[in-house]
Amino acid sequence: MPPYYSIHFSFPYSSYSPTFVEDIYTIIFKYFPFKSGYWHAEHDSFEEIVKWNDRLLSKKFILGYDQHYTHDYKQLLLDSAMHHELRLFWMYGANEITLHFITSEDDVLLAYPPLRFDLSKLQPFINLSVDLWTSQPASVVQTYLELGEPVRLRKLNKGAQPSIEPFCMMGRELFNKMKSSLPANYVSKLHNRGVLVVDQDYLGSFNHN
Repeated sequence: MPPYYSIHFSFPYSSYSPTFVEDIYTIIFKYFPFKSGYWHAEHDSFEEIVKWNDRLLSKKFILGYDQHYTHDYKQLLLDSAMHHELRLFWMYGANEITLHFITSEDDVLLAYPPLRFDLSKLQPFINLSVDLWTSQPASVVQTYLELGEPVRLRKLNKGAQPSIEPFCMMGRELFNKMKSSLPANYVSKLHNRGVLVVDQDYLGSFNHN
């Protein structure tokens, strides 16, 4: 299993509706079309996957420790000429819906040190994140490499710094709680209904969004 790069979209459960899952997928497919189901869903149709995931989210489903993985949310593979594998899956916890968008680190990082992102591979993810943020009631968008992890919303509400590799998006209230601890190499920019925080080396990638 390769090390993964992740984009973590968090939504309040109050944003859930019977069309929530399909609405999110529709936005994502503008950038990366549906390829197939994944793992225990590789033979399922798109409609079957939507129905399954919607049913689980409607029940606030969390896989139990003694439950088989086939009871969990069904994952998708997305099509991309620029990336070897793009995978998408849902989770629920603490009144929060999370959508995980993952790809191989090798698909977003340049091959030589120091650690640098390949903007040609990262730009479609930036565009997708901005689109989802603008059109859906996301609470926060975080990004991180294999050794990183998303920060839970309850910790962000207490002023914790989100994962920013190399960008994140959040509401202004959340940003005001953590802006004093923002590292020097990150800059903030008002965007739509919230704030974009980005490594200053990549700020130009957002100027047209």
